[in-house]
Amino acid sequence: MARPNSLNTRPVGSLCLAVALLVLVGATASEARAEIRFWVDSAGVTHFSNDDEGVPVGARAIDAGGLEPIRTAWHDGLTGPPAGLDRGDSSSTKDRVRRLLRGALADLDRGELARADSTLRGVLRFDSRNPEAHWYLSVLARARGRFARAERHLQAFLDDAGPEFAAWRETAAERLEAIVDERMLADPDQLAGPLQLGLIRDENFRVEVDARLGEISSDYAARVLGFLNAARLQVSKSIGVEPLEPLGVVLYGKAAYVRAHAHRFSFQTIGFFDGRIHVASPAHPTESLRGVLFHEYSHAVFREVTGGDRPYWLNEGLAERIERQSRGLSTSTRTERAAMRANIETDSWIPLDSIARSFAGLSDERARDAYLQSVITVGYLHSRTRVDQRRRLLTMIGEGFSVDQALYEVTGMNTRELDLAIQEEIRREFPEWTLPDERVSSR
Repeated sequence: MARPNSLNTRPVGSLCLAVALLVLVGATASEARAEIRFWVDSAGVTHFSNDDEGVPVGARAIDAGGLEPIRTAWHDGLTGPPAGLDRGDSSSTKDRVRRLLRGALADLDRGELARADSTLRGVLRFDSRNPEAHWYLSVLARARGRFARAERHLQAFLDDAGPEFAAWRETAAERLEAIVDERMLADPDQLAGPLQLGLIRDENFRVEVDARLGEISSDYAARVLGFLNAARLQVSKSIGVEPLEPLGVVLYGKAAYVRAHAHRFSFQTIGFFDGRIHVASPAHPTESLRGVLFHEYSHAVFREVTGGDRPYWLNEGLAERIERQSRGLSTSTRTERAAMRANIETDSWIPLDSIARSFAGLSDERARDAYLQSVITVGYLHSRTRVDQRRRLLTMIGEGFSVDQALYEVTGMNTRELDLAIQEEIRREFPEWTLPDERVSSR
């Protein structure tokens, strides 16, 4: 979601709403500043920051109830050692641990990260030296920018993993080294001299890269261009649109980004869009940096085709769908749809019309719901339209047609009718709704 409206940022004075989705990125060594806060100003522009003190009043992280985070930019991916099979003794501690591990891995695969984290910590209560649990907890910790915790779990993995984990031991050692690189790039005392940007380009992108990123990772430039061109291909397949000119992207180490742009804003940011995408990048090109670039590229294309960022629910939903798809995740999780089912039952569903211009005026929790509705709505549209129809939808908006006119042309429904159709589909998925108990609501 910081993503909303393409990493745009404006002075804090115009802010009127805090949006927080527990999207956890980590660019500093301090775990206290790992959570990213989001908010939307009166013009519908979304901002994001990892500064606990510099954000507007109310821009505080909330308990997302286990809903999948929108962004985990310093994430190495969820690959790792598989959980073993039961040996037939269902009452044994070892078999119970294996079942818990398989459940946690299934949750990770579905994007149910909070539930997986809880299960993995439960595994360590049964077996404090379990290598698989330490491995995946290190992955989740680093995804949240909690480097010290990630290091502890990686070291525990190395201490306890036997010869059957030989391949993963090598990767764990590499990840420990990568965390050292991240800390160095985030340390302003390590900066010497002015920012030096190296240029890499091809026919589709003009990418400028902090020289220190290239020094740390020799294949950085090639991998980033690969991510961007993969994003271009996926967006083209999804909505049939490509930019007319090469898109500019600038990637910085954290400290270099802060020094270059701290004067522009009265709060800390990790990125913004001003015709080019500017991002404070992790030291090594991870799969989640790939996801970030997919998301931002989607916003840039949306703006080029439509001439703006509205309807907001369509812009955000498309970008989030593209990013989740790039990570091999479903458009929405069952937990997210169940949360929306509860909103329908309690008359808390937010009409799409009311979030077309911005998410301004919503509370933190309601803004979170608005983002989830956007994702679910775009998933619904995508499953019922062809790529040429989706291109037509955006093109008509860019030509000055209203959203209702464009939707009716493509789907035969206006915004209100689309709203009702999505609610009906969610009701069919969850025909019997009851108040979730504590166990379900924490999933």
